[in-house]
Amino acid sequence: MLHIVGMGHAHPKTVITNKFLEDLGTGTTSAWIEEKIGILERLSSLPLDYIATTRNANPLEAPKIALDSATAMGVRASQMAMERAGITPDKIGMVIANCCTPSQTTPSEAQRLGKELGIKNVRAFDIFTACPVMALHLEYLNNTKEETLPDYILCVSTACLTHKVNYNDRTDGAIWGDGAAAYIISPRKEGKLKLKFAQYAGDPSRCEAVVVDTFGYFHQDGRAVRNFSVLQTVKLIRQIESMFPIDWNKDVFIGHQANYTMLEQIIGNRQIPPHGHWHNVRHIGNQAGASAPAVLSMHWDQIKPKQNFVVAVVGAGLSWGSVLLEGA
Repeated sequence: MLHIVGMGHAHPKTVITNKFLEDLGTGTTSAWIEEKIGILERLSSLPLDYIATTRNANPLEAPKIALDSATAMGVRASQMAMERAGITPDKIGMVIANCCTPSQTTPSEAQRLGKELGIKNVRAFDIFTACPVMALHLEYLNNTKEETLPDYILCVSTACLTHKVNYNDRTDGAIWGDGAAAYIISPRKEGKLKLKFAQYAGDPSRCEAVVVDTFGYFHQDGRAVRNFSVLQTVKLIRQIESMFPIDWNKDVFIGHQANYTMLEQIIGNRQIPPHGHWHNVRHIGNQAGASAPAVLSMHWDQIKPKQNFVVAVVGAGLSWGSVLLEGA
């Protein structure tokens, strides 16, 4: 059985408020953003004066101007996860990463993170699917023969999505934030969470519904993706409810942090009370694959024994997945 023995998160310091986006003069208002998307502010690695002056007219310039990077955030999240797990980098036997805004295509993000963390002579590679990556990482490891896995595996998801935003677009600028999350998995050492179920699936025929261009901007079919995301997330939750005895009086739902109004639709459908819904999107924005694990990491000290955590995540690919974790 796989256990999560430590989790970490990291976010940049620049706060992009709804008022700031309104003042850009792109036709949006603070009231419209809060009503339609439910996000109050988002965190970015870009300076505010750069966004205000250039609207990120050349996204290839953004990483040069940025005050933080995907790798640096991934390192900080990993260090927090190791500290919580009570281990040092030399104990890590494998590194798996996910990054949809990499600075290089090779070496992999996992190799860059390993180098910065001082991890040597281990398997380090990327398993990438953007937003639902926590489900993919856990399903992959859960389906791997235990005897082939080391005692500790570091999984990281990190991205600087604000580097890919056209700030002349009133919708895209309101959605995205930057962030990283890390989780340390062990097949042998017990931790605060144990894995009960993990699955990942996708539909490659719809891969162009959500795109992050390597040399350009993020773009998506917003209405279609929103409808898909709500319906698919509800299906994932219902499936877990049918397989396991979920009690929303004590158990917790964590969804992909795409936007808050979408999450409200989902919890309303499944009658999940506010105390059973953990989220961070209202003050950080959509952090792609870091979103759901960052939420869990930010509530690390609130996890209780025998408490179930239903993680249902959807996103680019199109792809989706779900995870059931239990407090140990």
